[in-house]
Amino acid sequence: MNQPLISMADKLNYILENYISASEVTRAFGFKSNTMVSKMRKGQTHISTLHLEGLEKHFDIPTKLFEYNIIYNKKDIDILIQEYKDQKIENQEYLSHNFFKKNTKLIRKLKGRWYAYSYPNKSKNINNSKEIQIIQTEIHDDYTIIDENKNRGIVRIGQNQSLILMKSYNNDNLTIIHFQNRQILYNTFRFVIISTQSGHEQEIINFGFYSRTQYNPQAAKEILGDSSKIQIKLDSDFNERIINKILEV
Repeated sequence: MNQPLISMADKLNYILENYISASEVTRAFGFKSNTMVSKMRKGQTHISTLHLEGLEKHFDIPTKLFEYNIIYNKKDIDILIQEYKDQKIENQEYLSHNFFKKNTKLIRKLKGRWYAYSYPNKSKNINNSKEIQIIQTEIHDDYTIIDENKNRGIVRIGQNQSLILMKSYNNDNLTIIHFQNRQILYNTFRFVIISTQSGHEQEIINFGFYSRTQYNPQAAKEILGDSSKIQIKLDSDFNERIINKILEV
């Protein structure tokens, strides 16, 4: 049986019990009393987008916590808030470097829902029966990204090309996604993804595409073409030669 999602009111209750007080919210929002906040906590009145943006601006409670349909328990809330704070610091750090820039115009075009299409990693070590891998992904205007599998990451925008760095939900593996900025205008763009096979050190290079359009697997397969031409696995012999050279030192 699927675990039920936490309601908007329950999320707010947990936040007010563990992160900020109702009085702080009342003062920040300019309410005359705690009555409005109390109604929100009971689900008796709608929590507007303006209120959610206020929580993020004043208290570092991300609006996406209320937008996502992936919050099943209190631990999910804690993880999302902490990752938001960590990524906010990281954003400020990396945006100061010359090779990555803050690009409001481009992030506006990237913001929203995308579908990533690629062939799944297939090898003797991986049993994946899916012909096409389709992953729903959300990009936000704070440069953060999350997919339907709860993998989270950050967008790093360069002059002509950009990167998406993703961290797996259930391990510390990093995935690098590279794409051309100019293709974003067409609401469909090609990407190159470098990832590691689960439980192994062998990298897989996959070509795929993001699109605003949700294609069925057959249509996506026709766009991707021959899998042997757009998927490359690290040659194990090459890896062995590297290891042998290290051992010689």
